Amino acid sequence: MNYRILIVDDEPPARKLLSDYVSKIGNLELAGVCSNGQEAMRFLQEFPVDILLLDIRMPLMTGMDLLNELPEKPLTIFVTAYEEYAVKGYELDVIDYLVKPVSFERFNKSIEKAVEYLSVQVSPVESTEKPDYFFIKTDTRIVKFLFSEIQAIEAQREYIKIITPTRKVMSLVSLTSIANALPADFVRIHRSFIINMRHIDEVQSNDVVIGKDIYPISRNYRDEFFKKLGDLKLL
Repeated sequence: MNYRILIVDDEPPARKLLSDYVSKIGNLELAGVCSNGQEAMRFLQEFPVDILLLDIRMPLMTGMDLLNELPEKPLTIFVTAYEEYAVKGYELDVIDYLVKPVSFERFNKSIEKAVEYLSVQVSPVESTEKPDYFFIKTDTRIVKFLFSEIQAIEAQREYIKIITPTRKVMSLVSLTSIANALPADFVRIHRSFIINMRHIDEVQSNDVVIGKDIYPISRNYRDEFFKKLGDLKLL
């Protein structure tokens, strides 16, 4: 499996060095390179990535400002010349903190850590048949979910909340990552919400009703949702 990486740094030499490092690791794909936080914000609104290599001190928008603004955060590695930001970085749940100048050996170790983390976040069980469940890692547990029991999945900053009729479980994983593991019954209706079509009770204009909960349908996902709803051959 290849992991998509976005580099965000205002210094051209740093962008080139990190790009060269990415090209040397076989399971990495360079999704893009941005020179500031605002540019990265626009990129991430259009193109999902798995790992974010992020400088902190940048003009227009700092790396920390970017993370605070993102509703759905990729797994992030800070790359900066300022060691004093390390504690703040870990408060934002970054996976690692690299201090410039970064050696390839240290970079590779950080990537291995990130890939290992991503590989256990959403883990369908291997079988000769398509599994109807998956395991997901929480802070202290690995929890099993049946696809059929999930009503909705909500992004909450760097976490997701998986919602069933009987429980709500938080996990440090992006909505995009878990979307790739979901079967066809699931559809994204908003930047922050994926819903299970089988649990829909009503569709009211720009909202989906599931039980006592109401989920908004955003303009960006409206066409995809109603097309999928139409494919169900409504009477």
